[in-house]
Amino acid sequence: MFTRVRLGLIVAFVLCLVSWWALARVYRGDAIPVPQIKASVDDPYGSSELAQYKLFNDAVLVNDLANLQELASGSDYLAFQAALELSQNSALSSQDRYLYLLRASELRLVDPIDREGNRAFALRLAQAAEEAGLVSEALKHYAEALPLEEAEDAYNRLELNVFRRANAFLNASMYQEVIDALNGQLAPSLEAPAYRRLGEYEKALDAYDRWLTEIPDSFDAQLGKGWMYYTLEEYDKAQSVFATLPGNAARYAEAMANLRLGDLDRAIVLLEGTADPDYLWMATGYLEAENRFVDAIPIYMKLAQGSSKLADDAAYRAYSLANRFGFEDLKAEALSHLPDESFFAQKLGTTFRLPETQVFPSVSPPVQTLAYALARAGNHQAAIGELLFALKSASSPEEILAIAEYLQSFGEYRQSQRAVSLLFSGPSAALVRQDIRAWRLAYPRAYEAEILLETQKYNLDPFLVWAIMRQESAFFPRAVSTSKAKGLMQVVPLTWDWLAELQKEAPGNPFDAATNIRYGVFYLNWLRNYFSDFNGDQELMIASYNRGQGYIKRLFESDYVNRQKDELYREIDALETREYLQQVSLNYEVYKQLYGQ
Repeated sequence: MFTRVRLGLIVAFVLCLVSWWALARVYRGDAIPVPQIKASVDDPYGSSELAQYKLFNDAVLVNDLANLQELASGSDYLAFQAALELSQNSALSSQDRYLYLLRASELRLVDPIDREGNRAFALRLAQAAEEAGLVSEALKHYAEALPLEEAEDAYNRLELNVFRRANAFLNASMYQEVIDALNGQLAPSLEAPAYRRLGEYEKALDAYDRWLTEIPDSFDAQLGKGWMYYTLEEYDKAQSVFATLPGNAARYAEAMANLRLGDLDRAIVLLEGTADPDYLWMATGYLEAENRFVDAIPIYMKLAQGSSKLADDAAYRAYSLANRFGFEDLKAEALSHLPDESFFAQKLGTTFRLPETQVFPSVSPPVQTLAYALARAGNHQAAIGELLFALKSASSPEEILAIAEYLQSFGEYRQSQRAVSLLFSGPSAALVRQDIRAWRLAYPRAYEAEILLETQKYNLDPFLVWAIMRQESAFFPRAVSTSKAKGLMQVVPLTWDWLAELQKEAPGNPFDAATNIRYGVFYLNWLRNYFSDFNGDQELMIASYNRGQGYIKRLFESDYVNRQKDELYREIDALETREYLQQVSLNYEVYKQLYGQ
């Protein structure tokens, strides 16, 4: 306090002296000298590497349409930015603004799991087209933006044909809106699937009948009618309908009807006849439910020799059953069908080792210089954008690995990890699998600070979090699944709200990386405690994260699973969960090998 007062007095005294000096000069008639100030402001875009960006910035500043239009004619990230800028330029006509937004849409890097972002961009296109008076184009984009409320309102306003409107809603899985749009008008091919998904089966059956009156040989209508009979427990009628139809979908439906009628053998014959892996797996399940384990083994062996996702599951189950019944030859044959790097091979003691050296030489693609120059200029978004556009056009493994490495240094993990992972199944896969850098880029320590902060709170293994995040969202913070799970750790809204309640807080933003990680880690710790009777079994935690802890615990403790892992692997009802458990467990092993030290 004393120091601040003393400093203030000194400053005041100096100012007084300066004022007295100036007044004295004025009194004598002397001119007061004007200090010569030389301002030097470095232009962050002044380097030669950023000449095009300087041109863009200057064009935006003075509304230079000619240069912006020239830039937008390219195919790079700057062309995308220029097209976006022009799409908002009031000096252009509304139709030209729409055309430039359409150009930006053509250049835009689309990620299928960015559902909200994709719909938002479609809505923006639709609104621009509508403003330009281009109704048909607007309707096309509004349909892509469904089921957003603004898109629905616009579709109701612009589409005067109720049947086209109802069809758009059906394609967007908006079933009640289909019925509302029809408003009593008859359109059985639209009504039937809508009523069926709404659970109004009698109305759906009536609609299927009317559909068949209009088009007697419609396969979809006949199959749908059969399923309505099945749902309404009229199994004889359902079986009669299904038996007349061709194809695997009908054979599966006929098998289900025969099961309800008590004819298991006929159902198995029908399912086997499809040669479809999903239906073959289903057949083994029905046989095992009747304790016909030996009859199931040949079907498992048939599956094991295929290339479907069920092949390794089937090989392991055949091995387990052959071991149970002492069929040594079958046991050895089943074992021969298990890939060394599969989850089940690991369970049986097979180990795989990651490489320790780099196979592909390090290269410096031209985009590296541009990206670093943009970063020095403070434009990290453009740096990432340029790298992403370069990654899209890169062809050699060396270039892809280099660009992916740069992207991850800027904190972009989704597209970089995705591009490198694709190399593992590409023409150079054998070499890629021998390159340690490729493994690290395909299994990055994304959001490391946030993950370590949260896992240290609970002494939870961070490798498990990375293993789950890789499978759930592939490190994309704005990922949205078909079940509306959101963010890096893909938590569904109901669970999100419950986790917020457990933490005694209002629900946070699921698209915020730190918040999503915090909720996901909290949930994993909760699951570990939930399975404390089983020593916090990690496989039960993983399966529960995908399928729900209540179901997994009930199944594991059921009489027919009886806390046996081999039985659990077979009895989990959803292929998604079985594959999830296997893949996350493999991810975990890779992370341990890569970063365990």
